Amino acid sequence: MEQQGLTTKQRLCLFHGSDVTAEDALSMDDSDITHKLLSEKGIKANNISAAGIGPYRLHKMGIKSASQLRGMGFDALYLADPKFSTEASSSFGSNDVKLAFLQGASDAVSIAGTDAIELLGVTVSDLMTVCAGAPTEAQAVLQQLPLGTSLTGVSAATILDTGLRKSSLTELGYSLTSIAQQTKANAAELVKLGYSL
Repeated sequence: MEQQGLTTKQRLCLFHGSDVTAEDALSMDDSDITHKLLSEKGIKANNISAAGIGPYRLHKMGIKSASQLRGMGFDALYLADPKFSTEASSSFGSNDVKLAFLQGASDAVSIAGTDAIELLGVTVSDLMTVCAGAPTEAQAVLQQLPLGTSLTGVSAATILDTGLRKSSLTELGYSLTSIAQQTKANAAELVKLGYSL
């Protein structure tokens, strides 16, 4: 799919608030507008997004990895947009995008319940792992997934690491039986989670 040149509006949005004058922005060749130039001028995700420029085009402009995309100010919330996550995945590979954008508990909350989960091959275990020590975020992740049935394949140790316990898990529809079946928790782990046997 051949890209059209950048429009007047895209150029003005892209360089808005930078030291690139409108006159300079409009007179540049498309080939001059590269990742290097955008970085040097401090152009961030807000301007790029306002200009309607996605990962596919940014890749053509010289961005070589999802971590460079993240470095320009794009965060996991952008992956909630199916067009953005599809372009990012096809430009940089789903694993590269997953590694760059799923780094912390707030990223997990942003990604949970979106098409990006399937597109990038993100598992509930991946989401829970980055929520270690963050029970509020872990709960927010599970609230966006089918209640009471989403912990299959997530180890009890991972659940314990998040800080989630019986009261929160019960609110989310998980009983002692469903936790035991889905996480394969042993008796000691169930007790640590707050379930009495």
